[in-house]
Order: sequence, then structure tokens, then C-alpha cells
Amino acid sequence: MPRLQWSRLYALIVTTTGLLLLVSWWPALRQHAWEQVAFFSLLALAAEAMPVTLPRRDGTVSVSFAIFFATIIVLGPEAAAWVAAIGSIRVKDLRGQTPIDMVLFNRGMVALVAGLSGLAYRAAGGTVGAVSALSDVVPLALCAVVYALTNVTFVVFFLALRQKMSIWGVWALNLKWLLPNYLALAPIGSLLASSYLRSGPVGIGLFFLPLLMARYSFQRFIDMRRMYLDTVRALTTALEAKDPYTKGHSERVAQLSVKLGRKMNLPEDQVELLEYVGLLHDIGKIGVRDSVLKKPGIFASEEYAEMQRHPVIGGQIIRDIRLLGKAASWVRYHHERWDGAGFPEGLAGEEIPLGARIIAVCDAFDAITSERPYKRAFSIAEARREVMRGSGTQFDPAVVSALMEVTQAEYEEELRAVQAQTEAAASRDA
Repeated sequence: MPRLQWSRLYALIVTTTGLLLLVSWWPALRQHAWEQVAFFSLLALAAEAMPVTLPRRDGTVSVSFAIFFATIIVLGPEAAAWVAAIGSIRVKDLRGQTPIDMVLFNRGMVALVAGLSGLAYRAAGGTVGAVSALSDVVPLALCAVVYALTNVTFVVFFLALRQKMSIWGVWALNLKWLLPNYLALAPIGSLLASSYLRSGPVGIGLFFLPLLMARYSFQRFIDMRRMYLDTVRALTTALEAKDPYTKGHSERVAQLSVKLGRKMNLPEDQVELLEYVGLLHDIGKIGVRDSVLKKPGIFASEEYAEMQRHPVIGGQIIRDIRLLGKAASWVRYHHERWDGAGFPEGLAGEEIPLGARIIAVCDAFDAITSERPYKRAFSIAEARREVMRGSGTQFDPAVVSALMEVTQAEYEEELRAVQAQTEAAASRDA
């Protein structure tokens, strides 16, 4: 069954299970005053109106978890499931900008997540309608952890099925982002619950402002991550202004490196790093003289030696960047060869960092398929044969194998186009 069909089946199962849970808990919900459920739902709706988009993922996170957490403490898991299902609705859902099946999937999923974490809170000894920071610390912590685990698991399985991504890699990366967020919001949720139990809705206002500040801080953190990528792209643009013949090369190498990283099941944080390094792998050419960099012919020996310095310069440029520093060796060694005949240090085999081996293959493949002043662009088929010829000597065979799989669709499309042209030419001749 195609992945898209699997993702739809999975979404249907989650949606149905969540809606059945809501229906089965309807009698328990009716024990609470409607104004309480409505109040917490409105707070959640306000929080959901200010989501933070996660980097590199089709998802968002908001501070509404603190509201759901407070609802579990004050009203229990049954009411929390309903508040989550209602309070997580967003404006774009009401405007019809989200497909109805996804609206229902999200309702069922958040109901399950809130309900399961509420049951975990109750099973661990947490008391509904009362909260003690000391005696309830274990139930409260367990509730936050279960919420994070279930939420990430439901979303990641859907994304992995739909986008052909590594389940474990996406799960680990999202959990690394979200678990600290949930654990940080859990104390605020506890304070919201305690304040509500003592002073009613008025007391909530004392802690809703810190909740908004938490959202603001998280947004600034995400913005900082986004600024890193913008800076990387700016550096790439500066290089392309110096060497216009390679315009677009770094972007294509980055995109292909991401595909290979995912095909080789690398953790998603390393895939993200591959994108950044792919963009910056040739940044060291900024330190090469224009007369050498733009020379259309064959390099003299001293000119070739100068060009060989660019990966070393590039590694030095990015090693002090906090986000990219650990991948400086990927830039420094992306011209090393599997057989040890590369530069700058003659590393061989697995002495070469895996990231550098991936960048090397992607760099060569794009250079082969790109037109330069001194050569024509090779076809996909020719480029695949050329890279295969270097497998085990110039390139890591495992990375080459991944490239063959990733480029198979383009190769087949090219073959179909060539066949169509041949048949058209034969028809004209006939």
C-alpha cells in the first residue's frame, strides 16, 4: 500500500479512536459546570491563536499545553480531553483553510493525548480538584512526560508515513524540541490550576501573562534558529557573487545531501546540519583569488595548490559558529577520497567523517550535471555512471548506493523523455 494511503488509514484510526473516547466520556463531562469547561476552552483557544512554527517541520507548538495541564488538575482527564479537542481549534480551521479530515484528525489526536496524560496523572496518585507542589510532583511530571511522548508519537508517525521520513529520526528530533517545552510549561500549568482553585477565573490572570512570556521566549528562540539559516544563505549568496559559474550549486548540493541523509536514516538533527553544510561547503573559495577561481582552463600547479586550500579555509570559517562548528570537519574534508588520494590530509575510508563523504558525492554529482565554461552538462544517466565508476576509490560505496536510489526516479524520467524523443524522430523520418 502506498505511503499516502497508509497515512490516511492511520489518520482515520486516530480520528475514530479519539472521537469514540470523547463520546464515551460525555457522561463524566456533564458532572462539571459548563462554565468551567467553557472557561478553560476559551483560554486554550486564546493560546492556540499564537502558535510557534517549528523549524524544518510541518507542525507548530503553542502554550496551550499549560491550559490542558491545568484542566487535568482541576477537572480531570475527561474534561481535559474535551477542552483539548475544542480549545485546539484554530482560525484557519474555521475558515476552511485546513482539510476537514485533518481538522477531525487533530481533534481526535489531541483528545487522546490529553486524555491519556490525564489518566497517567490520576494513576500516579494525582488528585483531581487539588494540587500540592510537593506531594504531586511525581504525578505532575509523569503527566507532562506522557503528554510529550504521546503527542510526538502521534504526529511523527503521521509525518513519517506521509513524507517518507525516518520515524525514529523525526521522533527523536521533535521530542528533543518539545519535551523541554512541555516540562517548562508544566509548572505554569500547575500554578494556573492552583490559582483557579483558590481564586477562580480572576486568579488565572495573575499567571496568564507569564504564560504569554513563555510563548514569546520560545518564539524568539525559533527566530534565532531561522536567522542562522538566513545567515548561511547570505554567505552562499556572497560566494555566488564572486563565482557566478556555480550559482545555485550550493543550494542543489544542500537539497541532495538532505535526501541522502534521510535515505541513509541519519538522525534528523544531522540531516538539518547537512543542509547547512551543503550550502556552505565551498565557502572557503572566498579566500581564493578571482584570477584562479574564474579561470576557465586548466590550473597551473601553484593555482591548483591554491584551490586545494578552499576546504581548509571553509572549515576555519564555520568552526566558531556555534550551530555549525561541530560540522567544520565536513567542510574541511569534503575533497578527501575513499582511497586516501584526496586533499587536504589524505584521509581514507571511514577516517573521513560521514557528513563529508555525503557532501563529496553530492558535490561531484551536481558538478557533473551542471554546465560550466569548460564542459557541457552531463545527463543523469551519464552522471550516475561516472559516480558509480568512482565508488570504492573516490567515493564511499554506501553513499553512492544511496545516491543511486535517490536519483532513480529522475533517471527513469530521463529515459522516458529520451525514448519519447527517439520515437518522435522515427515517426518524422517515416
